Amino acid sequence: MKKPTTIFGIYVVALSLLCLGSFSIVHAQEAQQNEKTQIAGEFFGIQVPLNNYYFAKRVVMTFNAKWRGTPQNDQELEELVWQELLFSYEAYRRGIEATDDDIDREIEALLRSNKVTFDWRADKEQYQKWVQDTLGVPVDVFRNQIEHLVKLEKLRQQVIDSFNPEVTADEAYQKFLDEYNTLLVELRQFDEREAADQFYALAIQPLSSQALDELIWQDAVLSYEASKRNVCGDDESVDKAIESLLRGDEVRFRWKDDASAYQQWVSDKFGMTADAFRNRMSSIVAIDTLAQKIYTKEQPDIDHKTYQKLLNRTKSIEKSYLKFCQHYTKKTKAMMCFKTFDEARSFYEKITRAPGPWEQQKRLEPKAFRQPGFVALDFLIHMWGFQREDAYKMLDAAIGSYYPPAPIYKGVGVFKILKVRKADPAEYEQRKDSYLDKVKMIKKYAAYQDWVKEFKKQANIKILKP
Repeated sequence: MKKPTTIFGIYVVALSLLCLGSFSIVHAQEAQQNEKTQIAGEFFGIQVPLNNYYFAKRVVMTFNAKWRGTPQNDQELEELVWQELLFSYEAYRRGIEATDDDIDREIEALLRSNKVTFDWRADKEQYQKWVQDTLGVPVDVFRNQIEHLVKLEKLRQQVIDSFNPEVTADEAYQKFLDEYNTLLVELRQFDEREAADQFYALAIQPLSSQALDELIWQDAVLSYEASKRNVCGDDESVDKAIESLLRGDEVRFRWKDDASAYQQWVSDKFGMTADAFRNRMSSIVAIDTLAQKIYTKEQPDIDHKTYQKLLNRTKSIEKSYLKFCQHYTKKTKAMMCFKTFDEARSFYEKITRAPGPWEQQKRLEPKAFRQPGFVALDFLIHMWGFQREDAYKMLDAAIGSYYPPAPIYKGVGVFKILKVRKADPAEYEQRKDSYLDKVKMIKKYAAYQDWVKEFKKQANIKILKP
C-alpha cells in the first residue's frame, strides 16, 4: 500500500509501539509529587515523563517531517526523539496552538493523498477502521499526533520568519548563474587521490593514429572468443545499449512501441535493418561482457600470442582483420566483422565506440562511471559535492576534454566534459527580485539550522532512560 502523506511532507507507516496520549511536559516538582511517574530524561532542568518520550518516539518513527531527517539507525532515532520533545516544549512555551481547522486540513490532505473515497467526518466507522488498519492507533491518538505535528510546523515557521538576513546583488546574481549554467559530465570516482591522479594521467595521453583500428581488431578477436566460450549479452543489456544511442540522438519516440519510427532511425543512421542492427549491438554487449569477466578473472585471458602472429605476418591491422574475419566467420557467424575496414570504422563512429583509456576502463568497469545528468551547477555543487571553482572551470573546458581530480561528495572524481550550456546574463534582470527572495530564504533556513543547534545545546539534554 502506498504510504499516506500530508501536505507538509509527512509520511505515515504502520507501527506497533504503544502510543500514550497527547503531549505535555511535567515539571520536576510535579513529577516528584507523583511517585508513579517514570522519567525518561530532562532538558532545561525539566523532567520529561517516559510516557511523553514514547509518544514522541512513535511520532518520529511514523512521520517524516520537514524539521528533521529520517533516522537511519538507533542513535539518530534517539537524537530526533529528544529534538521532537524539545520542540514540543518550546511550542508550548511560546503558546503555539493547533486549531481544529488546522488539524482537519492535515487529516483531509492525508486521506486525499491516499485516494480515500469515504467522507471521514460522516462515516466515523470507516474512518476509524482506516486509521486503525493503516496506522495501528485509535482515531483520538492519531488526532493527537497530527495536532503535535501541526504545532511543531508552526514553531518551525515562526522561528524561520523571525530572521531577516541581508542579501547583496552579487549573492543573488551568483545564485542565478549557479542555477542557469548547465553541465553534463561523466565521472570516475576514487577513494584515494593517488589513484585518481594515475587515471587522469592515462586519460589525457594523446592517442595514436591507429587507436580506433586497434580497438576494432581487439573487438573482432573478443567477439570470436566470446562465441567460443558461449558468452553473450542478455536482452536487457542489449536494450540498454540501444537506448543509450537513442538518448544520444535525442530520439523522442518510444522505440519498442513504434517499430516503424525505430526502423527508419536505424536505416537512416546505419543503413541496415533493425534485426541486423540488434545483432551488431548484441555482439558489442558480448564483447564487453567477456572483457569484464576477464578483467574480474571470472574468465581466463585470451591467448594474445596466437592473434599477434597474424598481425606480425601481415604488418597491417586492416589486412589482419580482413583475413581473420574471412577465416573465422566460417566457424561462427556471431562475430563483430564487417565486409570492409572502412565500414567498421564508420559503424564505430556512429555508435560512439571510442578508443582510449577512459572508454576502455568504462567498458571494463561500467558501474564505476557516473553521469549526474545535464543539470545546473547548483545541483552539482549541493548534491554531488562539486567545488564551485571546479564546476565553473569545467563550464569553460572543451567538450570531450578531461578535468583533473577534484573533490566530490565522496572521495575524488576525474571528469570528462560532455555538454555545456551557459547562462545568459541578460535574463537575470527579469528574475532579479525572485533571486533576491530566494537567497534570502536560503539564508533564513541556514539561520534556522543554526538556531536548532544552539537551542539543543542550551537545553542541556540529559537522557536517564537506558
